[in-house]
Amino acid sequence: MKKLISLIAPMYNEEEMAPIFYETIVKIMNQLKDRYNTELILVNDGSKDRTWEILKNLYEKDNRIHAISFSRNFGQEAAVAAGLALSKGDACILMDADLQDPPELILEMLKKYEEGYEVVNAKRVDRKKDTFLKRYTAKKYYDVIHTLSGKIRVPKNVNNFRLISRKVVDQINALPERNRVFRVLVPFVGYKTTEIEFVRRKRPKGETKYNFSNMFKLAGDSITSSSLKPLTWPLKCGIFLSSVSFLGLITFIVFYILECLKVEPFLYLPNAFFLLIFLLLFCFGILFIFTGIIAQYVGKAYIEAQDRPLYIIDEELKNK
Repeated sequence: MKKLISLIAPMYNEEEMAPIFYETIVKIMNQLKDRYNTELILVNDGSKDRTWEILKNLYEKDNRIHAISFSRNFGQEAAVAAGLALSKGDACILMDADLQDPPELILEMLKKYEEGYEVVNAKRVDRKKDTFLKRYTAKKYYDVIHTLSGKIRVPKNVNNFRLISRKVVDQINALPERNRVFRVLVPFVGYKTTEIEFVRRKRPKGETKYNFSNMFKLAGDSITSSSLKPLTWPLKCGIFLSSVSFLGLITFIVFYILECLKVEPFLYLPNAFFLLIFLLLFCFGILFIFTGIIAQYVGKAYIEAQDRPLYIIDEELKNK
């Protein structure tokens, strides 16, 4: 009996790309039909354009499509979670609808899957086409995650484009948290993993919906979902700043005594006073930074405690 492969693609305001994506991916699906059965799960993440209308039209002409639409925009991670929860495949392949990740890599992923790998990551090997700022922030993101994640080894330059087996899918679906970052959850689950390399392409049409605000949020979510190390920073920094402040206070007292004794050239009381003010402001700045870090963890805990659904499906189209 043929294995079923689930292809999952979240979409947000992709009316220009949706038909192109379908035409491209259906060619890959047709190449696989002699060896695998396939299903295409398309998740409309609360788009405000004609994306859902286009997906409904595609569903009418292809019974391999399983399309769902959220009641509002819940975000890419929620769309990925929905796709995984609804998938029935022996293996799932996650990909973006912009076609910047070459769909033909699916064939290579399946070869690795048949070799016994439970996870096949697609790794970017060239970022020359990215802006300097994008390259720099991406590098720092992976460096920070690599440093903080401990035993969870998050692979560098690997986004959501990857194959995961049913065993991995079931483990991810069983995780209870709402603060989900797919690229962290996969290495957390583990299992036998390999990589294939590729060069990312230019988007055929439309513009990316993933701005620096989204990237900053992703970075924060990745850190808080994979590491508790930032919560140790306030204590370490507090010890250091307390020591510095104590030395600053001693310096101020010494200068004050020398000023009272009229010892030359130690008439530096005003300078010592400004030094103390600077140290206090610096300490308060650090305090607010670490208060913000703690607030991030408290906020995530609050969201988990609310236990609200990760997404709400407004419409669903599938073949019975």
